[in-house]
Amino acid sequence: MKNWLRSFSELSPEQKKIVQMPPHESRLVSGPPGSGKTQALVHRAAFFLQSDGVSPQNIRLFVLTDVMEEFIGSEIESLGYSREMVTTFDQWCRSFYVKNISQDLPRIYIDGRIDYRKTRFAVLDTLKKYENLQKSLEYALVDDGQDLTPEAFEILSLAARYLTVFYYSRQRLNQEGTPESFILETLKINKGNSSLEGDFRSSPSVAHLAARFITDDDFRYAYLSQARMAQGPSEDPLCYVARSEEKEMLHLSQIVRLKLAQKNRVGILVPTNSLVHGLAKSLLDKGIESEKAITMDAQNVIHMPYDFCNSLPKITTYSMSKGLMFDSVLLPRLTEDSFSAIPSSQQKQMLFVGISRATQWVYLSTVKGKEFREMATLRSAQSDGHLRIVSI
Repeated sequence: MKNWLRSFSELSPEQKKIVQMPPHESRLVSGPPGSGKTQALVHRAAFFLQSDGVSPQNIRLFVLTDVMEEFIGSEIESLGYSREMVTTFDQWCRSFYVKNISQDLPRIYIDGRIDYRKTRFAVLDTLKKYENLQKSLEYALVDDGQDLTPEAFEILSLAARYLTVFYYSRQRLNQEGTPESFILETLKINKGNSSLEGDFRSSPSVAHLAARFITDDDFRYAYLSQARMAQGPSEDPLCYVARSEEKEMLHLSQIVRLKLAQKNRVGILVPTNSLVHGLAKSLLDKGIESEKAITMDAQNVIHMPYDFCNSLPKITTYSMSKGLMFDSVLLPRLTEDSFSAIPSSQQKQMLFVGISRATQWVYLSTVKGKEFREMATLRSAQSDGHLRIVSI
């Protein structure tokens, strides 16, 4: 199966320029979804290793989730480097805390989880106090920097000599995320921002459907203005309205088999972890093996291993899918029950994130009489020729 990471020669001129920016300076790189930020992130790390001769021990790629850590880590290995270069910011803080502060990590009393907020502030205080612990990293690269908190950038400014932060303010999911001005001031970046545009990931048919769920007019225009001609197979998105949950599940299993036969990388997204588990079991009952790409549980133990290098379909949540890429994305269980606890504005954001994970095709499904409130948006998309809705 072809990996999602392109070779350096396949990158766009803009991406190559970002990758080869002078190494000994910090930069903030802006780019909307699909512009190739993650591609540039991985290749810039390789550029540091090859051009500056720095040890992999002195480089870290910081990502938001352990799912994204696995996604990028598998590609880092394909380049011949250790996947230990990739980590979430909180996992790095955890390791720093254990090594330099105490092996007894702060815990949340109710469920025993590590209290990462207390961990971060303890790490920050320690770095401020002890200069010998500062600048332990030569290079730090940050994916989706808009969703890291301000103290994270204070820590990074002390822990690393040079930072490359990939950022897009309009895609901020964390309300405690950091404004661009704070990042520029904290990292002492004086030069103008670099930007990535024009190397759109999704096919036009996918992009037009995803854009339906962008509420900001300027963002929608900028997003659609980058839609390029598809560089491979592309189909019109399809929404299936089933007579029952059993029929929906049967049709979903048929679609999964079809896309796997076409050698597609398949991602299946749902709103909650409980639906991830339920869907994986239902598919297995129909003879389809899948992997659950979800975060750690309360004891920080991954439920089951998963590997983005194999051909098994991956089931994850919308929130965990941010940054991932699949040929085909399947969005089942679009029912009011599944989204009942999620505000309308957040539903739109989730649907945009989910749909824009696809490069070639999107499949949606629901149950007649149980459709979620955004069904009106999907019917509008059908009227404009951006979606086909089928009821059987």
